[in-house]
Amino acid sequence: MTITKNLTALLVATVIFLVSCSSSKNAPIAPRKDFKGNWTITSARLQGADGKVNVTAFDDAALKCFEGSEWVLPNNGYGSYTINGGADCPGGARQIIWSQRVNGGTTTFNFKKMDGVKKSDSKHVQEGYSLEVTSFTENSFVAQSPIQFEGKTVYIVYTFEKR
Repeated sequence: MTITKNLTALLVATVIFLVSCSSSKNAPIAPRKDFKGNWTITSARLQGADGKVNVTAFDDAALKCFEGSEWVLPNNGYGSYTINGGADCPGGARQIIWSQRVNGGTTTFNFKKMDGVKKSDSKHVQEGYSLEVTSFTENSFVAQSPIQFEGKTVYIVYTFEKR
């Protein structure tokens, strides 16, 4: 009976040790090939801020304008997103170059706006956007971008659904 108690105690201690040493963040690893395709942003929201906050997303349009926007992400990296016009939303397509990176177990979705830029000059575009992918499935992913608001970090959270 003493051996059973000792083995049980050892097993419990091992499990506690392994759980405490494991990563607390269970970030998904999403390969580039899984991002390819046509996507729609079904939700664009601010997380961590109280009240109504006006946010311009991607230095382009109000956050609400991105709900329903369509994103085309082809294999060659030269894609686009289209905002539906109306209600203070500047409609139309925007050309982008996109990529996916994995760093330290975290997947990021990155893009640069390329409107008016020749493909051959894309390497000279310095400014871009990086979204941390917080969940990923075959048909959807959620990505967030941190911003500073009233002295604290809040997140713009986008939900993408595959079309």
